[in-house]
Amino acid sequence: MTDKSSIAFLLKYLTENTDEEHPVSSAELRGLLRKKGYPSDPRTIRKDIDMLREVGYDIMIIGQNGLATSYFYGGQEWDKAELRILIDAVSSARFITPERSRKIIRKLAGLAGNQNRKELVPDLFVSERVKAQSNQLLYCLERISSAIRQKKKIVFKYYNYNTAKKRIHRHGGETYTLSPYATLWEDDRYYVVGWSDKREDVVAFRLDRMPVPKISGEDAVPPPKGFSLQDYSDKVTRMYGGQTETVTLHCRSGMMDQVIDKFGLDVEITGVTQDSFDATVTVAVGGTFLSWVFQFAGQIFIKGPDSVRQLYEEMLQTARHDMSLNDFSEVSERVWKL
Repeated sequence: MTDKSSIAFLLKYLTENTDEEHPVSSAELRGLLRKKGYPSDPRTIRKDIDMLREVGYDIMIIGQNGLATSYFYGGQEWDKAELRILIDAVSSARFITPERSRKIIRKLAGLAGNQNRKELVPDLFVSERVKAQSNQLLYCLERISSAIRQKKKIVFKYYNYNTAKKRIHRHGGETYTLSPYATLWEDDRYYVVGWSDKREDVVAFRLDRMPVPKISGEDAVPPPKGFSLQDYSDKVTRMYGGQTETVTLHCRSGMMDQVIDKFGLDVEITGVTQDSFDATVTVAVGGTFLSWVFQFAGQIFIKGPDSVRQLYEEMLQTARHDMSLNDFSEVSERVWKL
């Protein structure tokens, strides 16, 4: 056996099987090397480890009375806590199929080394009922990322579900054209954000509602002047659809947690009293936002502007009217139309 192969075996064993919590003793290393037919005297092991340390490998030596007693590899790029976060995220992500989730988790656990691999199983329980049924979204994401790098438009159709729970093309199979700027992960959904030729505005589409898009030969439209992806995410993707408005909400004091959960710590708070406060937020005013307000009936209401108050009142009156008729009216289309 060559010295090079002995050093390679030593490095492989240390990186895969040792860390600060799991050092290997000098006696154990000698036994392992002997089984493989390599030189195993303490002087040779020290020389090989010194050589590995000189070329940059972070091999730590534990000594006693000036003699090396054990070794471990200290250069792991990931610690268990970091890998735990990634594994739980993969386990809970709806857009990844159960089979693909298990495959990714095995790969992530492998980064922790053989000693820790068994400990890194998901602690979260996520029903497979809410997980994706195919890997189409991942291919979608890859194609969109390629278009962003190439600064090209994408073309695609968009799906809805019918009452038979089958996917059907929206608007009779209309083809959408988008200049993609970025992808967003919001509320456990992936979106692509970009310039819509039809709407002449920046919009977001859900990746799980589209087939794998095609990359157009046409150059993408540059982002509008002053466009900020962070601002767009804060103002629009939390309250999908509708005209963007600055809205003042009057809230009971106990609603602060809910307001911060939805709009973040930088939300503007004014008019604070012992019992209430006002929150000023910029949102896309549509059915989703108004429904969010309604769930806190009696705890949060819209203070202004008058146009948004009126839209909210129309929604409430329409819901009451339709319930009394036991049927749907056309008025609600104004609130929920995308």
